Amino acid sequence: MIPHPDTQSCHGVMVCIHGQGVLITGEAGIGKSSLALELVAEGHQLVADDVIEVSCSDNQLFGHCPNMLKGLLNSRELGTIDIEKLFGISATVESAPLQYIVELNESPLPTQLEGQQQTTRLMQQNVTSIRLNPRSAASVASRLLTWLKLQHQADANEELRRRQAARMQS
Repeated sequence: MIPHPDTQSCHGVMVCIHGQGVLITGEAGIGKSSLALELVAEGHQLVADDVIEVSCSDNQLFGHCPNMLKGLLNSRELGTIDIEKLFGISATVESAPLQYIVELNESPLPTQLEGQQQTTRLMQQNVTSIRLNPRSAASVASRLLTWLKLQHQADANEELRRRQAARMQS
């Protein structure tokens, strides 16, 4: 299959969580597909596994599944899984707006009050991203879902700084 000139292929897995496309990246064998399988089992949707075709329209990125891989997810332990047959047709979606990138990385992360959020450039667009260590005690899925919820609430770090400043003034 020859990609469209305005399309970039990315290695990883893409899921759709409450209408938000999340591209999961990381080295081979780090747990991208396992994370996607856990999220699908929790009711979220698989967009694509292994190859994601990313396009840009009106400054919005979209992730698409190549036809050959539609509805399929490969797990090192379980083999190739037909997600639609196992979880139903609503467990997959052919494309979604790509709004977040999660990099799974086992490198030690510095302790930070602000967390590991950053911005990643993809096809000349800024994408909010985070790096998560898949070996941390809390499940990657629970940390990812929590981080997504944090994107839509007031900054708790700012609240902490406000409380510290008030305490220092008293």
